[in-house]
Amino acid sequence: MYLRDENNLFIDSECSFDLFEGQPCIVIESSGGSSKPRGIERRNPDYNKLLSLIFRRLADTNTRITQVVLDSKRVSGIPVSDRIVRINRPYPVDLRTVEIESFRKMLQLEVSQMHRNPNAGTSGNSQKRIRICLQDSIDLNALEVSIANEASPIGEIYAPGVTVTERNYLMTARVGQGRFRQELLERFSGACPITGIQQDQLLLASHIKPWKVCNNAERLDSMNGILLSALADRLFDKGLVSFSTTGEVLVSRYLSLNDRERCGVHSWHPLKLPDRSDSYLEYHRRAVFDKPIRSNSLLGSG
Repeated sequence: MYLRDENNLFIDSECSFDLFEGQPCIVIESSGGSSKPRGIERRNPDYNKLLSLIFRRLADTNTRITQVVLDSKRVSGIPVSDRIVRINRPYPVDLRTVEIESFRKMLQLEVSQMHRNPNAGTSGNSQKRIRICLQDSIDLNALEVSIANEASPIGEIYAPGVTVTERNYLMTARVGQGRFRQELLERFSGACPITGIQQDQLLLASHIKPWKVCNNAERLDSMNGILLSALADRLFDKGLVSFSTTGEVLVSRYLSLNDRERCGVHSWHPLKLPDRSDSYLEYHRRAVFDKPIRSNSLLGSG
């Protein structure tokens, strides 16, 4: 996802929302990767601007940072305790008490030195992929701005640097169509796996981890999808049902006993998903399922 600045312009750096060891977090994708000879543009060039904006808006919401964790692929096998960014103050950090730009620069300096080759001739990359872990969940609107009383939709598509074909994939995946839907139809043999419904007009290609909190790669990943009947899709999207690690349906306390009976949830088949879908379903269980229905919450649906 991409955020907008105070001028209602997209910041050209991608972030997403996730959970890390049970905590809500904001994932900032790494910058770099340019190659002029090969015509490759630098990815996420507004990394610094995005980080500053997120820190300012977290400060405005009185949201504390419990830890910042280095999360690049090179260090994925290293224990978390060795990937926590050491800063000049104890965690949790109350961003209202710091000068934002000084804090950002200090943080990035520490990031640049972490797990770098001791023989490297450069000062290190300060724009690596990181997870900013938060003490509390936040309203997604707190990270957006209102211009002339018109809110900017967080979930809209902004995909700099992609081909026309890739952008079309994103646009169709947004509404559960195109290649995303076709891959789910093939994987689930044209039927809702929990109700058995096969009528094409009643089947929806549903994202497991909600669209609005995903990065663009997660939005296109068919492993982040289930082919569901219209009613099951609505219940799942609103967090009124989810599924256990073994596929059994989980029913929210916010769905009344009468409505459970009317929806027939206890007659649903166990859900079988590929292992690569596990992390998406875990996010749904922890961040969407059985929560009071709120609009645009980090731990909400949509």
